[in-house]
Amino acid sequence: MDESTPQTPGCYTEHGVSGYGVAAELSRKEPMNEAFVREMAEKMMLSIARECMSLGAKCIGHIKSHLKTSAGTIKADTIGVAHGSYSTGGLSAPVDHIYIAINSIVQGIPEDAVKAATLEGMHEVANQRGLTVVKEKEHSYFDEFDFVASKQEYIEQLRQQLDADPDENEE
Repeated sequence: MDESTPQTPGCYTEHGVSGYGVAAELSRKEPMNEAFVREMAEKMMLSIARECMSLGAKCIGHIKSHLKTSAGTIKADTIGVAHGSYSTGGLSAPVDHIYIAINSIVQGIPEDAVKAATLEGMHEVANQRGLTVVKEKEHSYFDEFDFVASKQEYIEQLRQQLDADPDENEE
């Protein structure tokens, strides 16, 4: 066997790596300060990771979220429960609405299980923290919504990102 041509296609085998994405609007009657939103986002990432593992995942590739509010942005992520979760960004004032996008990449379970775990983890933590999920829109992580630009437009976007001042991409 030629070492450069493996017998199995690696992570692209059935239930190799599966992804799922969801966007949601969350609200709460009482305003949420930065510490509250950070903790909620970090707990949500860990809850999703735990749900995935309980459904038989071999490992967590990356579970990440991007929370946008009228007062700023917070990003939270985890690569597994044992690794904890981490967040960046900040809020300039308390908020009562959050728009969140979550992407989960997991190895060892099918996409429908990643979906179930992602939604369960999001709703569980939202409910625990007194948040209402006003609306949600789901899509497959690798579907047509992710690549709407032509190949040339995509290359130009990448070129512009690479040519940009590194501080310009910070939010």
